[in-house]
Amino acid sequence: MLKKFQNLLNLYKIIKARGNHQLIRHSRRQLVDFILCNNDLNRKSFIQAMIYWFNMLKGLDVIVWRLETFGFLYSPILNDEDKVKLNQYL
Repeated sequence: MLKKFQNLLNLYKIIKARGNHQLIRHSRRQLVDFILCNNDLNRKSFIQAMIYWFNMLKGLDVIVWRLETFGFLYSPILNDEDKVKLNQYL
């Protein structure tokens, strides 16, 4: 249980450091649907979604990978030019 809260704090630090804040502001509704599992691929009730994410906190690397895949986190190997190129069509 303590490990999950440590992972939550680490996730906050990762989002603060590597978050694609321009995309997050632009696609806020999509991110909320992603977190609450309201998309067509993974539809869950609010309680099921919270349990799902709480269980996902066992492995922080999976959550970080999913956020990187959807573009909400920058990869650690990107430089500033690459970040600008990624967001040029927003």
